Amino acid sequence: MPGTPSRWSGARTKETDWVALRPELVVEVRYEHLQGARFRHPARFARWRPDRTPESCTYGQLVTAPPAELAEILG
Repeated sequence: MPGTPSRWSGARTKETDWVALRPELVVEVRYEHLQGARFRHPARFARWRPDRTPESCTYGQLVTAPPAELAEILG
């Protein structure tokens, strides 16, 4: 949220301008973990996707593994 504290700015707020971007280009990224609609670790650039439009890219197309029960993993 623009103007609110974050983990990078600490408790102090900054005067920053927020600029909305117009999606025009599509890239494919690799990621480790998705929590809800948020990447929990940095996504890494994989390649440009000139064959895709921004409108064709949704969270619904992401492949996620079902969560495993901790008891099953640890035995």
